[in-house]
Amino acid sequence: MSEIEAISVSGEAADCFNTAANYISEDAQIRRLRYHLLRLHPSAGLTDKDVAELGELGRLIFTVGPTAELTAKIVNRADASPLAVTIATTVEAGTSRWATDPKAVLLGFVLGAYLSLNALGNASSSSPEVAFAATTGAVAGALATSASGFVMENIKQTTLNDYLDMREE
Repeated sequence: MSEIEAISVSGEAADCFNTAANYISEDAQIRRLRYHLLRLHPSAGLTDKDVAELGELGRLIFTVGPTAELTAKIVNRADASPLAVTIATTVEAGTSRWATDPKAVLLGFVLGAYLSLNALGNASSSSPEVAFAATTGAVAGALATSASGFVMENIKQTTLNDYLDMREE
């Protein structure tokens, strides 16, 4: 990759970040999970049914209710979007791996999917590119959310100078 291509890619990445951050800020000010989900409908491929079921999944997660039955319902629904299936099937995996708060992991999934909103331009919400970008962003957001606490705890087990030391061991 040439220097010019690298600058272009980094500029596009910054644009995607800024667009997603702006949408997150707007939707967070409304203080309703519904609006985060509606932002992804239909631009990131969520259907009306996905929004309703993911909203219920969010309610169960935030109130510490059982989620297995609803997760199975979403996964087994033939018309569920790839993003809805990804969120439903993996939110618990992200919490159990590092004992992370499931609310944070759910939000990591939903807010990570915002990355697709700028990256796709005029692509159809039913296109494979939209599904790929939305699910990749969602997984990246949830992974970063769920793993960051674990990594921060590991950093505390050494000196900061050791952690930041870039020399080979």
